[in-house]
Amino acid sequence: MIGRYAEANMRMTEGCSFEQELLVIKEQVQPAMARLKENDLVVQRENEELAQVEVQIAELQALRDLILQRRDGAVAVGTELKSSTRQTLKAATEKKRALAKRKLIRAR
Repeated sequence: MIGRYAEANMRMTEGCSFEQELLVIKEQVQPAMARLKENDLVVQRENEELAQVEVQIAELQALRDLILQRRDGAVAVGTELKSSTRQTLKAATEKKRALAKRKLIRAR
């Protein structure tokens, strides 16, 4: 019977020892857990900022595409205008030559 009492007493002592060790471990881990929570908050903030930057990038890419599309349209119109101007200038030059010939013929 004394052996059982001693055994029970030993278990209680070990239980206290384990509880004390657990408290010590919790105290030691607490600063690391606090840093981990801080890091999680920092990562969350950075992810939010990254999402905002990605939205801005998408908006800028859409704007760039629109500008390029308009530029391409303007280049096409510019090319057409140059071609049309050249044709008009060529026709005007030919007409001027024809008028000059007629004037020369009349003057004779």
